[in-house]
Amino acid sequence: MLALLPLLAGCPPKASQRQMYLGPTEPMRDVVQEINKNTDRLPSMWSRGYFEANVVDRGKSHFVNGDLLMLYRRPDDLRIVGKKDIAGTVFEIGSNPERYWLRVGGDVDTMWWGTHANAGNVDPKQIPIPPALMLEVLGISSIDTNFRQPPAPVMRFNNDADAYMLLWTLPLADRWAAQKDVWFDRQTKLPMKVLLYDANGRVVLLADLSNHKPVEVAGVPKDQWPKVAANYRLYFPDSDTSVAFELDRPMLKNGPGPNTVPNDRSFAFPEEGGGANHVIPVDEPAAAPANAAPR
Repeated sequence: MLALLPLLAGCPPKASQRQMYLGPTEPMRDVVQEINKNTDRLPSMWSRGYFEANVVDRGKSHFVNGDLLMLYRRPDDLRIVGKKDIAGTVFEIGSNPERYWLRVGGDVDTMWWGTHANAGNVDPKQIPIPPALMLEVLGISSIDTNFRQPPAPVMRFNNDADAYMLLWTLPLADRWAAQKDVWFDRQTKLPMKVLLYDANGRVVLLADLSNHKPVEVAGVPKDQWPKVAANYRLYFPDSDTSVAFELDRPMLKNGPGPNTVPNDRSFAFPEEGGGANHVIPVDEPAAAPANAAPR
């Protein structure tokens, strides 16, 4: 738990003592093949854990923490729920193929939501944690092996970090732009760091991933089980919001049978604002301060 606190308190992480690596490296296609060998075995994920977040809304910072439940299903279903024993749900991030949402309880007591179809037109400052970005940082998506298909990846090697760095670029009307940067450990091919950019190269999300744990897969030898990061530390510069969470025991599902989760119900959009007093549809223009709902 304490390992999550430095980022949320604004303290920079300690510099790595890793020695510079100057040995041989592998071709990009071989690196991607190894990455996909791991991620292809992760069609879904279920895990309990712990979370902490400093959510900045309208210039005010609100600290929330509690027990966490994470649900994921490929390609774009995600739900992260944080609860406290007495208060119930205090934090929720969700995404399904049509919509995404963020709910923060306590003094904030607000749910933001929008549609993926319009996500590119939403001002990131309208929502403290854009759920549309969260899928990018889990590190369990497979990489398209058609390297010419936009967004197209290029690979560099970072000798200091001993990591392969894959940078995805995509064409705009007048130029190409960086979309995201993912660092993979040279030896394990597991993700270490994710940076997401806006069209002008500004970082909109920075994530550190660590403490990778195996995920049991029936019928697969234990030494071939895929791995996922158990510790995530995320920072959203546009809102100055930070989130950290650690997963206890990631599994593909929470058990056998027809009612196992994740399933379709796991990612249902919360109607009526999920019980929040304030509901903000971020697809719509932000209201002027004079017309804003009282807090």
